[in-house]
Amino acid sequence: MEDKKTWKKFLIQEIVITTLLMLAVAGLVIFVDPFFHYHAPHENFSYILDNERYQNDGITKNFEYDALITGTSVSENFRTSLADELFGVRSVKATYAGGYYKEISDAERRALEYNPDIRLVIRSMDTFFAMSDKDYRNPEAADPAYIYDNNPFNDDAYIYNADVLFLYVNPEISRTVKGIPSDNFDTYMRFAEDRPLGAEAVLQYIGNVTPAGEQRGLTDDERKQLLENIRCNLTANIAAYPDVTFYYYIPPYSIADWGWSHVAEGDFDAYIETMKILTSEVLQYENAHVFCFYDETDLITDLNNFSDPQHYSGEISDMILVWMANGEHELTVETYEQYFDDISEFYLNYDYSLMYAGQ
Repeated sequence: MEDKKTWKKFLIQEIVITTLLMLAVAGLVIFVDPFFHYHAPHENFSYILDNERYQNDGITKNFEYDALITGTSVSENFRTSLADELFGVRSVKATYAGGYYKEISDAERRALEYNPDIRLVIRSMDTFFAMSDKDYRNPEAADPAYIYDNNPFNDDAYIYNADVLFLYVNPEISRTVKGIPSDNFDTYMRFAEDRPLGAEAVLQYIGNVTPAGEQRGLTDDERKQLLENIRCNLTANIAAYPDVTFYYYIPPYSIADWGWSHVAEGDFDAYIETMKILTSEVLQYENAHVFCFYDETDLITDLNNFSDPQHYSGEISDMILVWMANGEHELTVETYEQYFDDISEFYLNYDYSLMYAGQ
């Protein structure tokens, strides 16, 4: 009988201790909140910013800002400090490497719903992801729905997460004690300084460019899919928020991408048509602007500006912000068709053997 009482007492003690420990862990994670799921960052606390798909929703929900920079990895090297200076805003960066239009559109919409103060959105219109089903998401990208689904009953995946505790909460407390500054949006997801630039870096991703004998345009089915994707995942948000200004830009891929992905593949005409349709659809809205930089042919053909066929240097990222702020390289309803006809002439007839000069 005495043994049963002892075991009962021990069991109660264990339950109490376990409960207190779980409450302590939950309280600590919620207080620090490294993914900003519950509240804005604490002032003078040293936060680690390095995990966009887990941190972006909290950033757009709980930070103070009036401008949003979003898009794929081609937008990751933007410096919010420069955007703030150029546009007179207070911006945050919430990008999604490898993100298809659906994922970015949903995140952009949540940000607009969270924050009625947003007056400017800067977003990439990646042509590679335009030609996809309107509901398609990158299957290789993390999709932590518990972070943004507004369901408190699955927050245990965040609160009782060993990685959250040991890779974020504990190091952030240590950094704060040591006086290490919090990470900022200039460096958040920025990789410009980490990747070598130049022909050697770029050309390893492609083969010799042999132009296809015939260049095809879009099929009816491709055109239909493209329009559905644009209207669901680009222009729907523009239409829903007429008081917000949208700066959408077509990222400037390198001459290697033009040659290998389009001229050699034989879909050059389809690529040009895709950009024309993207531009035409977005420009139907007075609060939207479209920018394209392919007329900067010296930039595109100089592989020293690129780390791979699609990704450009931090300096080019800065120039894109400057150009957009100054209204340079902006396409209009009156100019866009001639613009794409002109660049089509240049890139279709370019001597792609020049890429290998000096190799």
